[in-house]
Amino acid sequence: MTISRSRLCSRPLCAGDAQVLLLFDYETRQVELQALSKARDANLMELCADHADRFRPPQGWSCQDVREQKSTAETADKQYAVRE
Repeated sequence: MTISRSRLCSRPLCAGDAQVLLLFDYETRQVELQALSKARDANLMELCADHADRFRPPQGWSCQDVREQKSTAETADKQYAVRE
């Protein structure tokens, strides 16, 4: 018998269900937010929607949100750039 466990947010003390995959490309200093894939990888950070929406990249990095479009204009694709 297999027990299905939900995937939880990687943030400490957060019990929210993971919905977003956070990918870091160190060479280009780019962070990408993607929809959660079916395959689980312990080396990748998975965030709940709340933490993903509040995520800001490290200083000097850019962030691109390529999750599926949501119904409101407020949550449409975002791109952040941080001054170096």
